[in-house]
Amino acid sequence: MCGHSPADLPLPKTIAWDDLQPVVWYANRMQCPPGFVFGPRVIDEHQFILVADGRGSAWIQGERYDAVPGSLFYYGPETVHRFEADRERPFLLYGLHFSWTGEYAGTGAGISIRETSFDPAADAKRDNRMVVESPGRPEDDLTIGDVRELPAERFEPLFARIAECYGMEDRGFKASLLRGLLLELIASIKQGERREGRQPISPLVAGIAERLARRARERYDRRWLGEWSAYHPDYIARQFRAQLGVAPYDYFMARKLQLAKDLLAHTELPLLAIAAELEAGSIHNFTKWFKQRAGVPPGKFRGDSRFI
Repeated sequence: MCGHSPADLPLPKTIAWDDLQPVVWYANRMQCPPGFVFGPRVIDEHQFILVADGRGSAWIQGERYDAVPGSLFYYGPETVHRFEADRERPFLLYGLHFSWTGEYAGTGAGISIRETSFDPAADAKRDNRMVVESPGRPEDDLTIGDVRELPAERFEPLFARIAECYGMEDRGFKASLLRGLLLELIASIKQGERREGRQPISPLVAGIAERLARRARERYDRRWLGEWSAYHPDYIARQFRAQLGVAPYDYFMARKLQLAKDLLAHTELPLLAIAAELEAGSIHNFTKWFKQRAGVPPGKFRGDSRFI
């Protein structure tokens, strides 16, 4: 990593919790191909990148970081960044373009991405930190820098909900819903710093979550919860929700939706074949289910842009 003394950097930018009025400009989920690279580039807004699975490398202003499941990267306007996916285990990423305050202008608005270059030996490093502060209560401050490690099992559903909401057709409540979800995400990052009252994720629950994800092509069967443990399904469901913040069925359906999106975005399979692959019944049932969950028909989703 390149060495930069904190004394050499300007003070971080700040915003008060009470002044937060965030706007989501773009949100998506992307299964990267092996060796996939984007950047070096800069944007005019702010961005979170969550590594949900896979691994690789990230460079932010010339600083290199390992990118592994649970890594949350952040950068603001004009901050040079570059990501490279591993060839053996490429990224599954969630990308979220946003501003800390503003007004929503509609799907696709507010995005500016420009390719650039960066020489860490010659170019000055920007201070990429943002502090969400509570005047008079420094213990409530949240400092967001280049990267932090989060439990992927807990935060992936939050990013998935934002991506699903963004894909909905523009309606009167969409902007408010996106703002509320982003506020929930930011507050959850702060809450994650105070884990005393939160139940840790047990190996049992983590293992069941992994198995549910692997079975996403099938129909959900509640009996799995008992078969995969020595406990009653009701007990496992309560533990699952307490630790991950979502019921097993909802977690499973989110994984199925993500699989459907991957098949639509990265294959040319017809809708009938995808419906069969996911055991969704008829193409009519699949289309209805996908639109209810994703907010848009599968055909429209397939035609959307695929950048992160």
